Amino acid sequence: MADFASIDQISPTEFEYFVRDVFMRAGWTDLHVTEVNSGYRHGDGGVDIFARKGNRRFAIEVKQRAHGEKVGVDALNQLHTGAAGAGVKNRILVTNRYFTSEVKTRALRLGVDLVDRDDLKTMWETADADVGRRFTPRTYQQSVIDEIVTQYGEGKTRFLVEMATGLGKTVTAALAVKALEERMVDLGRPVRVLFLAHQLELLQQAAKSFRNVLRIGEYSYSACFDGVRPEGTDLVFATFDTMLSHLGDVPANHYDVVIVDEAHHAAARTYGTVVRNFAPRVILGLTATPYRTDAKDIFQFFGGDEGHIGRYDLCWALKNRKLAYPEYRVFTDDLTPEALEQLDRGWGLDDVDKRLFLRRKDEEIVSIIEDTIAERGVQAPRVIVFCRSIAHQQNLIQAFPAGSAVLIHSKMQDGMRRNNIEAFREGRFRFALVCDLFNEGVDIPEANVLVFLRYTASRTVWLQQLGRGLRKTSTKEVVQVLDFVGSTQRLREIETFRKEVEAAPREATANDPPGVHHDDSIEVKYSATAARVLALVERLELKLASRGDALEALRSWRDGMARPTAPEEFFDEDQAVSPDQVRTLFGSWWAFIIAAFGLDGVDPATIRERAKEAAKEHLQRSGGVAPSLAAISLATELRHLPLATERELRQLFGEDKSDDGILAPQEGATAPVSAVASPGLASEGLPIAGEDTRLKLVNECIDKVFRVEDFPALGGDLQRRLEEYNPSRFWWMNELQREKELRAPLKEEG
Repeated sequence: MADFASIDQISPTEFEYFVRDVFMRAGWTDLHVTEVNSGYRHGDGGVDIFARKGNRRFAIEVKQRAHGEKVGVDALNQLHTGAAGAGVKNRILVTNRYFTSEVKTRALRLGVDLVDRDDLKTMWETADADVGRRFTPRTYQQSVIDEIVTQYGEGKTRFLVEMATGLGKTVTAALAVKALEERMVDLGRPVRVLFLAHQLELLQQAAKSFRNVLRIGEYSYSACFDGVRPEGTDLVFATFDTMLSHLGDVPANHYDVVIVDEAHHAAARTYGTVVRNFAPRVILGLTATPYRTDAKDIFQFFGGDEGHIGRYDLCWALKNRKLAYPEYRVFTDDLTPEALEQLDRGWGLDDVDKRLFLRRKDEEIVSIIEDTIAERGVQAPRVIVFCRSIAHQQNLIQAFPAGSAVLIHSKMQDGMRRNNIEAFREGRFRFALVCDLFNEGVDIPEANVLVFLRYTASRTVWLQQLGRGLRKTSTKEVVQVLDFVGSTQRLREIETFRKEVEAAPREATANDPPGVHHDDSIEVKYSATAARVLALVERLELKLASRGDALEALRSWRDGMARPTAPEEFFDEDQAVSPDQVRTLFGSWWAFIIAAFGLDGVDPATIRERAKEAAKEHLQRSGGVAPSLAAISLATELRHLPLATERELRQLFGEDKSDDGILAPQEGATAPVSAVASPGLASEGLPIAGEDTRLKLVNECIDKVFRVEDFPALGGDLQRRLEEYNPSRFWWMNELQREKELRAPLKEEG
């Protein structure tokens, strides 16, 4: 069958044979489709297919349903009756559609595996299946199991297993439970396990894995969700919200092992309350992304650093070729050269985000996606587009070719959302525009192109969304990723991620699955402007890191001392921070100590005194010529580090209310609005030049220039003088902005 969707057009009997062939390709043997009135019919129900997987015999019931119909409990009862009559414990219910909630609950209780349309499609495409599989742990899984058992023997009880999506966290947990049970020799009964998750789909996947590891018939199973009370079975698969409402129904020490799926949620109030209610022998957390944006520490919750085992994150998985190879492209071509030049003029990262990142037009985004598919030769493209909001989805879909895209979001009714996912997976739509979904518990293995239009501040969410496209299939070894960055933070995350993958250890062994081999484990290409922004961001980050080190050095040196105002003693003690570094990072000693201790933690008197001394010396050397504040700043430098800049000196002396006198500008000069009186120096009889060329030029421009485009409108003479002083218009824009900020308090007081 060339098209999976054709299963809806064939007869029920043909569908049974289709299912038989799919299971045969997935490794089942001795398959036999039963016929009416044959020796395989039992009671008032029956089994459609008998098969073997290894040494286990399976009874398979096949139900074909029309679009919109679900398989109900009658089919489950039929399978249960027929399999019991044939003496078969392993049972599978298969459909071309989906199952009711009641069937899902009872199937968990009865130990019946369910194969719905999505599962069947995956089996058809990959010739493989989780159901009925016997798991032999891979090297990395066995190392985790061994570490858990070893630490348990040493008295440890809490563990956090970190494994990327696709590496088999749940199977590892099931194998670990089996190994732990062998050490719990005093139980005298099967181990009791509570498996907690926040989605029913996660519980179903987990139950399937545990049944394959622990064997049907040797343990009892039940489900606890949608308000259903927990039953007294060996294994209980429960959602957090339902278990929360029934905490009083189960003794604290009832379970031997409590497993928390997506364990990064455990720090949240609801999840933490449920887990803390129990006192099991072992608590085991499973996660692909253990770090939270709210800084809550889940590591301590699961035993601290010692308990954090199996650190096989996404970087390790990519480096060791366990996942599809991502070709990552970063776009920020909407930045203008003029805007980029401003990045070197003192903007902070928040300023960059607010002023530079402009959203592309929808039509341009769609064009880039289509071009990438064509250029990279993507076959049968399935493109997941992560959108900013539902409103954004509804606008964006109009830019795609008619009939090529479908919406999928969290506010849809379950039935419509499921139908849309089905249509996307089966190729009726090439593009799925997604909002607030596909982070956890949902796999779309067909996805071979990911597009990020929504920036998320959460590294966890970003990596979860990236992981949606990285699961390998028989037809996919590479996934295209297009990231239309809207933040310097994302740029930094991408580059950090690339470096982490590069640094991850390579531990591939002969037992690892074969695949396409690449020179690198992740390919990241930046557009020209993205590369330039990234270079700037890295410089700023280095500067910020160095800034933090310098401040810490000053604070440590000052600890227990009087308020520092002079730099000589600090630098004379062979500090790791040099005057040149302080000048680069802070501009002056005064700015350095203000940054470290705030205005209330420093005393400006010493700097004022040294400025007065410098002014006196200048007068003596110059024969009575008044020094400018810039000259005084230069005179106070220690190894090229000024005590205070010209601007800071003006502010310092303007705030000195203890001295008398007013600083008057030189004869013939016009005092600018921002020329703050300097009574401190004037009271000593020291004339100061209160105007300089920069301030003259600023005064001439400040009411005429509001953006870069305004400079050409200035007179030719003024433009020439500006360029002689500093040829960069963006430097002048910064100076004008600073001057306006300085004048603002004066205008308010006036």
